[in-house]
Amino acid sequence: MPVDPRSPSARLALLRRASRLLVLLGAAATLALWHLAARRDAAEADARFQEAGRQVQRLVEERTLRALDIIAGFRALFEVSDEVSRADFHRHALSLKLDERFPGAVGVQFAPLVTAAAREAFEAAVRRDASLDPHGYPDYAIHPDGPRSFYMPNLYNEPMAGNEAAFGHDTTAEPSRRRIMERSRDSGEPVASQPLSLLQGGTGFTIRQAIYRRGAPLRSAEQRREAFIGQITGVFRADEMVAPLLHDQLRDYRIRIEDLGVLGAEAGPQLLFDSRPVPPGEAEPRPAPGDRQQAAVAVAGRAWRITLARRATWPHLAPLPLVVLLGGTALTGGLAWLLRALARHHRNTAALARRLEHQAQHDALTGLPNRLLLDQRLVEALARAERQGGRLALIFIDLDRFKAINDTLGHAAGDAMLQAVAARLCHALRPGDTVARLGGDEFVVLLPDLPATTPADPPGRAIGERLRQLISQPVEYRGRLLSVGASLGTAHFPEDGRDATTLMRHADGQMYGAKHAPARREIIPAA
Repeated sequence: MPVDPRSPSARLALLRRASRLLVLLGAAATLALWHLAARRDAAEADARFQEAGRQVQRLVEERTLRALDIIAGFRALFEVSDEVSRADFHRHALSLKLDERFPGAVGVQFAPLVTAAAREAFEAAVRRDASLDPHGYPDYAIHPDGPRSFYMPNLYNEPMAGNEAAFGHDTTAEPSRRRIMERSRDSGEPVASQPLSLLQGGTGFTIRQAIYRRGAPLRSAEQRREAFIGQITGVFRADEMVAPLLHDQLRDYRIRIEDLGVLGAEAGPQLLFDSRPVPPGEAEPRPAPGDRQQAAVAVAGRAWRITLARRATWPHLAPLPLVVLLGGTALTGGLAWLLRALARHHRNTAALARRLEHQAQHDALTGLPNRLLLDQRLVEALARAERQGGRLALIFIDLDRFKAINDTLGHAAGDAMLQAVAARLCHALRPGDTVARLGGDEFVVLLPDLPATTPADPPGRAIGERLRQLISQPVEYRGRLLSVGASLGTAHFPEDGRDATTLMRHADGQMYGAKHAPARREIIPAA
């Protein structure tokens, strides 16, 4: 039987399906938006990461160029003057304000070429030099000590404070330092060193620039060696030079700078700077390829490698994707809850409607159909019988001596008797039969779809007699046996009428006649 789409049950089923569909669609949409937000966040993070790499490379290049500018400025002193005094060197250093304008610059020195034969005279002249310090430098000596064919001791040392250990140090005594001097001497270009343990303390690097006699030809390496008179050395600490460049947007990344060796002859990397050094004993982290980028920078003839790394990213757990996920989940859950609340409301409304409908069509005391429902079923049964050529019977029942029980034992006893009679009638009939209470002590039995019989022996008469005997059986109430009789009136379709009104009137008349017949014997309550 098709379900009316406007019925409460149909609307309730529709709301339930809509709620489930909403949850599925909401979950799918939320997951899709979450994934899209994560992809967008990952793309933005990758763009920031790439920009940070370019920025770090640019900043390192700018800082190394400034270091080369420092060296070039001191070199210019020797290119414009045949003799540069200690005072000239000092004034130029003061004008540069090294400690303020060039973070990481530890000092700048000038070391002249001193032959072994001129060593003693050179040291004596420095000790007597009172151009800056009236006491001179009485303890000045070339170090490390030892015989060598020539020396290149630091003569001018700016600033002197903090660089005392470098004053008088022979910058060619150690082979690696000597090779740097020779490369600068032969090329005429500034040459950076590998990472060094500085005499001033800490780790850093130096940039050396060869100085030549003013006006000498410098077209070939032989000419440059012949004109070579000394070198300028800039000393730099990498961490002090790079760390101030790490602004807030760069502090989220790990920055490593490694020296790879001379350009064209790169060797194993040597660490110059690490913004997040790994404590001893801990394993070096290995970021995924997408979380690391490298760039090469040429610094005064050497190759530096800049590595920028970030922590492993989980774009789906970033703030924006999480907000999308939680917001979508909350919205879907809220709408689903609203639909479920509407479904509960419709369910409760439908249940209330069914209760009201039941109350409108049933007797409150016995639960039997009332006159309204009886009329409806009678009309339906008559239409079916008319259509199919069937038969039905209508039995009116009025209880005898019920008023005596009500008056002598009270309404509770009367109600118990009515309920007992209703239960007996319902159990004695077929499932498709109807037992109704019209009010007071009157009942009506509708027997649809009866088998065909002769008019002289209608089926309703035998059924009525059986019901009369059933009703007359005693009922126990609070230790007492109560009994009533029954007056019955029967009407049959089609013999006694073909419509509900005629049949009801006929059955009622039959019952009235039976109740007032002279031979009728009254049944009183049993003791």
